[in-house]
Amino acid sequence: MCGVGFLSHIRGKTSHSLLYQAHSMLCNMTHRGAEGADSRDGDGAGIMLSIPHSFFQQGLAVDAAVKAQLIPGKYATGNVFFSPIVEGSDSESDAHDSLVSAAVEEMKAKFEEIALRMGLQVLFWREVPHDSSILGPVSKSQEPVILQPFIIATSNVTGSEEEVNKAFERQLYLLRKVSTNTFNGEKSEDSGHNNIYICSLSSRLIVYKGLLAPIQVFKYFVDLNDVNFESAFALVHSRFSTNTFPSWDRAHPMRWVAHNGEINTLRGNKNWMRSREGVLQIPKTLTPAPTMITTENVKPGMESEPLTSLEPLFPIIEPNGSDSSALDNVVELLHLMSSDLTLPESVAVMIPEALSPKSASTEPSHLESFHEWAACVMEPWDGPALVTFCDGRRVGARLDRNGLRPCRYVMTSNDLMIVASEVGILGGIEDTIVKKGRLEPGRMLVVDMEKGVVNFDEEDEAQEESVGALSRVAQLNDFGAWIKNGMVTMDELRQWWKPLATNDFITQSVNSAGKETLEDPRLKAFNLDMEQLNMILVPMFTDGKEALGSMGVDIPLACLSNAPRPLYDYFRQHFAQVTNPPIDPIRETLVMSLTCYLGAEGNLLDMSPSQVARLKLESPILSPFDMDCIKYGIQGFGENTPRGQWKVYTVDTTYPVVAGQDQYESTLERVCNEVLHLIENAQSSEKLLVILSDAQVSQDRVALSSLISLGGVHHFLLRKKLRGRVSLIVETGEAREVHQFCILLGYGADAVYPYLSFELMTKLKRDNIIKTDQPVEALFKNYIKSSNDGIKKVMSKMGISTLQSYKAAQIFECLGLSANVISRCFNGTPSRIAGIDFAEIGADALRLHDAAWPTRALLPESGKYHWRNGAEPHINDPTTVGSLQDAVRNKNKSSYDTYSKHCHQQIKHCTLRGMLDFDFGSEESSVPLDEVEPWTSIVKRFCTGAMSYGSISKESHSTLAIAMNQLGGKSNTGEGGEDPERSTIPDAESGTSMRSAIKQVASGRFGVTSFYLADADELQIKLAQGLNLEKVVSGDIAKTRKSTPGVGLISPPPHHDIYSIEDLKQLIYDLKCANPEARISVKLVSEVGVSVIASGVAKAKAEHILISGHDGGTGASRWTGIQHAGVPWELGLTETHQTLVAKGLRGRVVLQTDGQIKTGRDVAMLWGFATTPLIAMGCTMMRKCHLNTCPVGIATQDEQLRKKFAGKPEHVVNFFYYVAEELRSIMARLGFRTINEMVGRTDRLKTKTLDLSPILAATYAPGVEMHNVQGQDHGLESRLDTRMIELAKDSIKMGVKSHMAFTVVNTERTIGTTLSFHVSKTHGESGLPDGTINVKLDGSAGQSLAAFLSKGITIELEGDANDYVGKGLSGGQLVLYPPKAATFNSHENVIAGNACFYGATSGHAFIAGIAAERFCVRNSGATVVIEGVGDHGCEYMTGGRVVILGSTGRNFAAGMSGGIAYVLDQDATFASKCNMEMVALVAVADLKEIAKTVLQNWMAYLPKFVKVYPHDYKAALERAEAEAAASKPAETVVVPAPAKEEPVLLDLEDSVPDEAMLKSADKVKGVKDFDEINARLTAPELKIQAARCMDCGVPFCQSDATGCPIGNVIPKWNDLVFNDRWKEALNRLLLTNNFPEFTGRVCPAPCEGSCVLGINEMPVAIKSIECWIVPTPPSVRTGKRVAIVGSGPAGLAAADQLNKAGHTVTVYDRNDRHGGLLMYGVMFVGNAEVGKTVDARDLQKDNDALLLAVGATWPRDLKIPGRNLDGIHFAMEYLQSTTKSLLDSSLEDGKYMSVKDKHVIVIGGGDTGNDCIGTSVRLGAKSVVNFELLPQPPNVRGDDNPWPQYPRVFKLDYGHSEVKAAHGKDPREYQILSKEFVSDGNGRVKGIQTVKVEWTKTDTGRWEMKEVAGSEKFYEADMTEIIEQLQVKKDVRSNIQTDTNKYMTSVDGVFAAGDCRRGQSLIVWGINEGRMAAREVDTYLMGNTRLPSRGGI
Repeated sequence: MCGVGFLSHIRGKTSHSLLYQAHSMLCNMTHRGAEGADSRDGDGAGIMLSIPHSFFQQGLAVDAAVKAQLIPGKYATGNVFFSPIVEGSDSESDAHDSLVSAAVEEMKAKFEEIALRMGLQVLFWREVPHDSSILGPVSKSQEPVILQPFIIATSNVTGSEEEVNKAFERQLYLLRKVSTNTFNGEKSEDSGHNNIYICSLSSRLIVYKGLLAPIQVFKYFVDLNDVNFESAFALVHSRFSTNTFPSWDRAHPMRWVAHNGEINTLRGNKNWMRSREGVLQIPKTLTPAPTMITTENVKPGMESEPLTSLEPLFPIIEPNGSDSSALDNVVELLHLMSSDLTLPESVAVMIPEALSPKSASTEPSHLESFHEWAACVMEPWDGPALVTFCDGRRVGARLDRNGLRPCRYVMTSNDLMIVASEVGILGGIEDTIVKKGRLEPGRMLVVDMEKGVVNFDEEDEAQEESVGALSRVAQLNDFGAWIKNGMVTMDELRQWWKPLATNDFITQSVNSAGKETLEDPRLKAFNLDMEQLNMILVPMFTDGKEALGSMGVDIPLACLSNAPRPLYDYFRQHFAQVTNPPIDPIRETLVMSLTCYLGAEGNLLDMSPSQVARLKLESPILSPFDMDCIKYGIQGFGENTPRGQWKVYTVDTTYPVVAGQDQYESTLERVCNEVLHLIENAQSSEKLLVILSDAQVSQDRVALSSLISLGGVHHFLLRKKLRGRVSLIVETGEAREVHQFCILLGYGADAVYPYLSFELMTKLKRDNIIKTDQPVEALFKNYIKSSNDGIKKVMSKMGISTLQSYKAAQIFECLGLSANVISRCFNGTPSRIAGIDFAEIGADALRLHDAAWPTRALLPESGKYHWRNGAEPHINDPTTVGSLQDAVRNKNKSSYDTYSKHCHQQIKHCTLRGMLDFDFGSEESSVPLDEVEPWTSIVKRFCTGAMSYGSISKESHSTLAIAMNQLGGKSNTGEGGEDPERSTIPDAESGTSMRSAIKQVASGRFGVTSFYLADADELQIKLAQGLNLEKVVSGDIAKTRKSTPGVGLISPPPHHDIYSIEDLKQLIYDLKCANPEARISVKLVSEVGVSVIASGVAKAKAEHILISGHDGGTGASRWTGIQHAGVPWELGLTETHQTLVAKGLRGRVVLQTDGQIKTGRDVAMLWGFATTPLIAMGCTMMRKCHLNTCPVGIATQDEQLRKKFAGKPEHVVNFFYYVAEELRSIMARLGFRTINEMVGRTDRLKTKTLDLSPILAATYAPGVEMHNVQGQDHGLESRLDTRMIELAKDSIKMGVKSHMAFTVVNTERTIGTTLSFHVSKTHGESGLPDGTINVKLDGSAGQSLAAFLSKGITIELEGDANDYVGKGLSGGQLVLYPPKAATFNSHENVIAGNACFYGATSGHAFIAGIAAERFCVRNSGATVVIEGVGDHGCEYMTGGRVVILGSTGRNFAAGMSGGIAYVLDQDATFASKCNMEMVALVAVADLKEIAKTVLQNWMAYLPKFVKVYPHDYKAALERAEAEAAASKPAETVVVPAPAKEEPVLLDLEDSVPDEAMLKSADKVKGVKDFDEINARLTAPELKIQAARCMDCGVPFCQSDATGCPIGNVIPKWNDLVFNDRWKEALNRLLLTNNFPEFTGRVCPAPCEGSCVLGINEMPVAIKSIECWIVPTPPSVRTGKRVAIVGSGPAGLAAADQLNKAGHTVTVYDRNDRHGGLLMYGVMFVGNAEVGKTVDARDLQKDNDALLLAVGATWPRDLKIPGRNLDGIHFAMEYLQSTTKSLLDSSLEDGKYMSVKDKHVIVIGGGDTGNDCIGTSVRLGAKSVVNFELLPQPPNVRGDDNPWPQYPRVFKLDYGHSEVKAAHGKDPREYQILSKEFVSDGNGRVKGIQTVKVEWTKTDTGRWEMKEVAGSEKFYEADMTEIIEQLQVKKDVRSNIQTDTNKYMTSVDGVFAAGDCRRGQSLIVWGINEGRMAAREVDTYLMGNTRLPSRGGI
């Protein structure tokens, strides 16, 4: 991440002037490097030069005889850093310096001894002159002793001069490696310190470098200023440290390379190199062979012996180095120890060009074959990289396959070649330039100074002297023949094996016996549940895609979960941010590859046909037939073709269940040793494939996690350096989804066969559970495709292009595994939170196994993705959402307190901060609350998350902005832009501005204009951008995003102007120039190492850093990313704070975090809010934001749904008020008066559980900057724009024209941008008239020329420019052409760099010359004419016009959805370079289509033009034209908006009574089979209701707090009903509800009241969709006996559950039948009144447990005068007698209370009252009246009845409907108080005397009832034993007393449930009571329980 380049005389002429020019180059790239807190502390800089022989001869103070031995090429030298650690002395003291000197002398002596062993002699040492006074404090503290040894060879080597020199270089390499290993040793990796570092040691080149800034290099190293110091080349480097902290040795150049970029795959590359050490051998063709003296005592003159082993060189990759250092280590090995590879060829092997099918045809076949050979011997070192290199003879450069770093070159007439990150870094050569170009992606250039030629890696026929840089090695062997004759492809193997195969997987799976598909015990054993199956796997099977999700993740981390979680869940994915860009795996697939090679690797240092004798896979995911081919076919194929000796073995990774959890680790040892045995016994020629298989899992055998077995074996073999000898295939039932595959591949799997997934697909299709017409084979392909696409996406997020590089790269962080597990199976993986060891992992495996093959029944469910009652806790659950909305809408502090308390409980289960508590100290340490910073001040620090207009509705987006502006906080536009009108037109209702203070700049650059940037208080750069799918936008969104309505938009993963940290530094600079008044913020995502990145961001001059947590996010994404990317913000934030403090950078930046921040308690640990303000505005956490179906109008653009938005700014204001006040109370208790006092005070936090030392590490110390105290110095005052603004001030104010001219150099960056800021601030988005301000420039402009150039400004540049020309062009005009005196042709030379016109929105540009890669990416409105472009031109373009009068690179128009491009296709090759996914190529026939820059011979050129026309854009234009033609002016009719009215809630089942039901008084009878399930609703009506269900992410209907008390999984049930999967639907319902056949009828459906649709329309008719129960016998009996007294809902539910648990259950009831329900295995004893006819003590004695479920202990009574009259009955007495008579005799026996022809009054409402009303009608009552004491409910919810509470609204139930149908009037009379029962004189009641009452609310908020005088009225009307024997305690209400949430009574073994314990309640509460009591009884009997809790969990 740096500036790099070289200057070379092509013919090798040395001069000191070249050093002078190199100095200028280096200083002109200062802006690409970085400096520390002190500007004198650079991140590193240096220079590589030829050995200055003349300088040494003249300047060395040594004897002439010694000088005479210094013959060019015969001696070597280099700079050596000595940094010995000296203990026990002050580093500033003289004594310390003496000790260091003594230590250095000892090291020099040892170095000389090692040199003798290598046949070398150190003639003398030279102290390197230097000036330490210029160093900053950091570099000074680390400054080494720098010495130069002068070395000659003492042994005679024969051969050519070149061979002798190579032998000398090899011996020097041995000396360097052995001395480095000797002095640094193994401990250096732990200490991070090198005692010695050899910058270079060569006879050809020397490196001067240090922890310096570029300007310091020549000042520090005095040698470089001596005129006698001459060189033929200079390779320079300015470092910006990102992936490691800066140090002297990490500065560049390295010994052979200088690197600008990032190796993303470093960990895997290092592991594989470590493994290769086991097979590395000195090639036999390496002559002369390296030698070494191995005797213990060495003396001068001793003969050395040929080296037989490379052991002295190990480790090849040295510890403590950066990624560049590791790259250099391996390049050095290949270059010096391979007999076949030169330095450029070695670099090419490590950084190959992409060989995907789309690009393979562009290469000569011999070069392609060479690259494939290279792929077989080494995985690519992948990442954005410009690598420059030099061996003293050749100097060159290689660019990565994706062209992600800039590389420009200039050739001059005086034989200079300048190659660098920028053009124009060397002045004074303009008149001599003969060619300007850029290095293309994947290409190489080499200057051969001995031959005097420049070679490119493609053949250049124009130069007879020149051949391709790689031509020699590509033709060295017939690699093509080697591959053809040795390599096995899967296609070949399939064709060979197909006629021989005897196993048919599909047939076997379909015909396999055993349990039904979803009852396969292996599914549970491998932790698969229905949620994962339906939400993750089925879409992969049927659609070939991963499913989408939204709203982040709020479940517990795996290490905090109480449930066994797959081991994969403990690993978090890393992703690219700042240091390396992600890749678009869809649009840029040409650089990506999933190709992998199986079979043993050969010797890396040799070339032989055996190296390519490998099995080539197109995908790492094997199909069943592919696995069959490999397992049974490849051995025979190899023998018969012949294609090598293949051996395939399977190692079982299961072990006996009876062995227990302690056997887990020993089984891993056994597996490792078995694999080792196979390797040790294999012949060297055999290609060994080992299958690690868990397929033997069964009732008797439990499996190791496939991740444990794979990781354990992989690292076991790495430690033994044998990993390259074998390929590991994982055959697993455990891994099934993308994240799991990625983990296996990331830890070394060569291929994965998920056999259980394929079996599942086959059987789901067989059983018609998957509704698809696709054959099983197509499902297999879909699954593999979706897996491949998912793997590519995960790879691409890290910027990794090839699977070979990703394999074993370990791009993960682990949270919650012990150090023992990490070191053994995942060594090198960052793990900051320790956790479970092998024993606990084994225990989890046994728990899952017991669930799969239980001794007793189990009903599993997970709730991992959506909240499920009783499952994994979620931070956002119904209580959280409901309480918060009530609090903010009604200013209900009590509800906020409930919300806060509940949130904290959930956070304790889910997050790391939940493990922390405050250390409040003593009361004396607190401060009064009124002394704490006021809430009005605190809220100014708050900001809402970045949610774009487009992802949320216009109404919700603007509501957030209004609220934050009222508070003085900040809202964030998100990446979707913002309508300029929101800045000028205030909100009509409040008068508050709707402008968002934070304007986000993301990769999509939607609507980012000069005005957008100028109109901000803060500009936020969003870095970690995932790939968002194409989204078609319309109307206002298209206008805001500067796009075309109806055209799709894609958010690309990378910022195309941020490929590295120096690019980010440039964007920060650009934005600061675009708005000098705004704070520049960078949004990072928490991951390990984010602190190093954040340090770089601070050094890049960002003023604000946001560390986002892994769990946030509101947008749509694949579940893999939502669930598994990033780590908690608690880790990232604290790591960043600690590092910034340590580096002295904390005072420069504001540090912020976000991610599930909920309460003041969270804020006390630091803040930013996204999801929670949405909830405050009405969001119900449906997690369906990606479907545009939000029922509350927030995350939708649907016009009808947007009308449902009811949020108000005051809701958000109230939320932040409560949060701030809660924070203030905590601050007061902690003793802090201000926020600033709190920052970084981890000493006031404590933990009791996990080791959270990484979070709690102390940073606070008096005087240390702990928060932002100073600004960043951007140096804007000295910019060219300052002068331009002054000259143009009249133009800006009055619009008069102005002209100005300047000469520019490359350090003049972002020209015109601040000028545009002033124009935009003054004139808004419209700017000035074209041509108002005219700027003429000459020279080489720096980066971002004319970035965000506003309308009215014209810039004309005669010269050239660097990257990002015209970025964000905002209406301005730009003209760019070469110097008029130039001798080269403009159309053949590069004039502009990468990513020009990225995100341009309007304006014009005319460019004479070629631009580099990614031209006009995301152009949405500019018109640009140019003469040629590089790869990826017009990518993601959405509007505008581009004319290309020349050639293009590859992948043109990828993701282009709008605008038009015209390309002059002179050689008819354009079609092969164009990505045709979204565009069509059309011939150009109309002259008017081309701008009037028409060239001569126009008619000849016209047919060669191709029009690139996006499909969407064409359709949108045609649609707009048609609409315009059809539209006519229409009279405007103003229709008043309808008043909001909530409909009367009808019970859809019972609102219209049917005749059959009128004949029966039994509402509990139910229906008997599936055919009758829709007895009341027709099948289409049922499906309509089921389809209306939104499958909410937080289903309030399932919550026992707001909805269903028993936690029915209602969304899943509805989905199954909708899909006609009735049997599955029944099974799903029976997980939670024992009696759906009568809850579906008598339950008042609180679930419907909490349905989110019910907020503003009819809810889903949930209770109408229930069914009949099917009895199932228990599988095992326990021998325990349970007696249950009572057969109501609680008793029967408990009986059913305990029966399933295997206990023998007897139910006793005083009635003769129990609920009309027959249950298999439950004994029923009727007519048994326990306490009378049955002694309760006998039941207690004869049973192991006794459960009392006898109903309410006493019925509710109405004790008023006349209560003792006949004809007054309790409801249940009346209903039970009627039901009994109906069941016994169909009412023929007369044993019921007849009401025929009588006047019936029902006192009281509810379900029981409704049943009495309905029964009375059906029994022929003359009249029915129902008294209700309370007022009639309103038709809509009152303010005191917020959703999701049960709606207290007017509701029509079946009884009311039947009375109304029979008597013409609703029976209910409201506000009626019964005063007296009136007698007929014969002891019977004849009526009731009543009075009207009214209800009023008192000042205290309580309701009071008063009788209304004169309202008395007479209504005509015709018409208890407790078990004392057990001595159980009762409460004050006479209910049986138990502890809270417990069911055991005061008597041991006696339990109570239902109304007798709880009091009278809903039937579903009774069922819940019985189920929960059954769990407690089961636990009491067995010591544990497998019975499910709420929600069926």
